[in-house]
Amino acid sequence: MKDNNDAIGYHGSVLYGGSKLLRGSLEYTYYRKINIEPTWYNIKASTIEFNIHIMTKFKKSKTYFYPLVGLSYNSFSGYFTGKDDFQNLHDKYQKNQIAVTKWIGVNVGAGFEKYFIKRASVYGEYKMRVGNSQEKQINIMDVCFSIGVRGYLRVPSIYKLVSTTKSRYPFESKEPED
Repeated sequence: MKDNNDAIGYHGSVLYGGSKLLRGSLEYTYYRKINIEPTWYNIKASTIEFNIHIMTKFKKSKTYFYPLVGLSYNSFSGYFTGKDDFQNLHDKYQKNQIAVTKWIGVNVGAGFEKYFIKRASVYGEYKMRVGNSQEKQINIMDVCFSIGVRGYLRVPSIYKLVSTTKSRYPFESKEPED
C-alpha cells in the first residue's frame, strides 16, 4: 500500500438556523477519484447528509462550538484487484471486479466557527460516520475533516412565513345568510 491514501473532495452545504440553540445542515461531498494501489483502482465516492448542530457561543466573541449528529447516505465504487488484501475483502468482493457499496450511516462529530464579518465565517468540522460493517457490527466506517469559509444569506424564518396573519384562521369566511 502506498502512503497518503486520503480522499480529498469538494463539499457544499446549506444551513438553516431556526433558533439560537439548533441549526440544521444539508450537505453533499464529492470525493475526487483515487487509487489505493495495488488493491483498489478508480475509486469514486460521495456522501449526502443531514446534520443537527447544537450551538454554543463563546462569551464576548463571535465564535461558536457545536457538537453535531445526523444521518448520511454514502456511495462508493472502485475496481477491486484483491492484491495485498490485508482486510480480507475478497470475502465480500470478487477479485478483478468493480465493487459498489451504498450504506446509511449515523454522523457524530463537532465543529468550530468564527465570524470575521457579519455574514461570513471560517469553520472546521470533524465527523465520524458510523455504520454496519461487513462483519455485521456497528463500526466507524469513515472519518471526515472539513475546513472552509461560509457566506450567509438572510432568509425569513419558517415561523414568520407561517404566522403572517393575526387571526388563527387565515381564510375567514362569512356565514351563509338564512
